[in-house]
Amino acid sequence: MSQPLWHKVVIITGASAGIGQATAAALAQAGAHVVLTARRSDRLHKLVDELGAYPGRRLALAGDIRDKKFADKLIRATADTFGRVDVLINNAGIGHRNALVTMPSADIQMIWDTNVIAMFHLAQTAALQMQQQNSGQIINISSIVSQRPLPQNGVYCASKTAVNFLSRSLRMELRPYHIKVTLVYPGLTATEFGTARLGEKGPNKFGLTGVPAAKVAQKIVGAIENGRSEVYITWYDWLFAHLNRLFPRSIDWVITSGANKI
Repeated sequence: MSQPLWHKVVIITGASAGIGQATAAALAQAGAHVVLTARRSDRLHKLVDELGAYPGRRLALAGDIRDKKFADKLIRATADTFGRVDVLINNAGIGHRNALVTMPSADIQMIWDTNVIAMFHLAQTAALQMQQQNSGQIINISSIVSQRPLPQNGVYCASKTAVNFLSRSLRMELRPYHIKVTLVYPGLTATEFGTARLGEKGPNKFGLTGVPAAKVAQKIVGAIENGRSEVYITWYDWLFAHLNRLFPRSIDWVITSGANKI
């Protein structure tokens, strides 16, 4: 029986909760060596303990990926420990709920630094290691709202749109080195993302609960196994993105009408 993830070396950012934590568990169950990073050291080491029953090895490094020195250390430590970096999953990110006209400049900078600058510094550093190997995969976790913005989420939506276009360019540049670049578009997911975001806290204004993080994790695992370039989590995410291209004004009306009724 084929085991495509057996002993693959996979780095996951934002691994202490939500999609990152669920993906770490799915990869460990499949036999991968998993490198975990996030800012919360206690959560990382608890996760390492929880994954101890599964095959493969773990490496946990707590730090802030916005710190370029830490990001470099993460890639270097992985290569030194395991001899290679097979997959980088850029999952760490931060959201917000603010009207654009009142959003603090500091929050805008934090979102851009985390979701775009830090993500792509890690991608660059990992790509250099992967070029030496002549193989690898970079998976950037985008969002369905990179395809269709929402009110009071403009900076987050813009940051994920930037991730899309940078990823697609990187995909073409790295193809000669046999390095894949994959975009994953989660829709609303049942995690603590809404309570951790900047600005207004709490659940979304539409009263929706979202899909389990484990479902997103399985799609990410599948993207490693099949090498797909772009991945939607549900059929209705795909439909939402494509309807927006055909009927943008109608989708505007549906979203604003729904938000105003909550």
